[in-house]
Amino acid sequence: MPNGRNAAPAVVAEKMSRTRDPHVAALNGLADRIADSVGLPHGHVPYVDPDQGGIEARVLVLLDNPSTKAEAGTGSGLLSLDNNDRTARNCREAYARHGVPWSQVVHWNVVPFPVEGEKNGGSTAAERARAVRWTREFVSLCPNLEQVLLLGAAARDGWARAGIDRDLYVVPGKVPHCSARGLNSPGGRERFEAAIAQIARSLTY
Repeated sequence: MPNGRNAAPAVVAEKMSRTRDPHVAALNGLADRIADSVGLPHGHVPYVDPDQGGIEARVLVLLDNPSTKAEAGTGSGLLSLDNNDRTARNCREAYARHGVPWSQVVHWNVVPFPVEGEKNGGSTAAERARAVRWTREFVSLCPNLEQVLLLGAAARDGWARAGIDRDLYVVPGKVPHCSARGLNSPGGRERFEAAIAQIARSLTY
């Protein structure tokens, strides 16, 4: 598997130098407040990659929880399509195939803090319930959002729990998480590709 760009410390350092740029400052300030609330050092709730659209994005892509390749200490400290793992690579390559600009998307997790138990495991219902207020705040900070892509069952559950009262189009269908496990589920790759293609078409308008 080709390395993600964030395998290079210099790339991560350059991105980190931009995590307070205007389009991501509020979102990454939220990440720090979440870290404070759960007793973690700043960066252990990963920051939004400044190469994404941040508060200017039209599409919110929601996943489950940070991977070890996103957490500070074990990874880049960024929610980034450049992370050196298969999940990031699958999404990065799908965006490239379908022409989805990074400037139009922003990634977040329904559980933004590292989950208990097995590393890279799924969140619990209790963790998703605990994180509802942060999903709501994240959405409130992004005025240009038009649509939401929920990747995986945990993302769908977390979004439903948040009860966002806003006119946002949620891409339909049970779109899988973009991990190898999600895409290799029956029909998973086809549903994922169709969802990314739909987003690409919508962004041309």
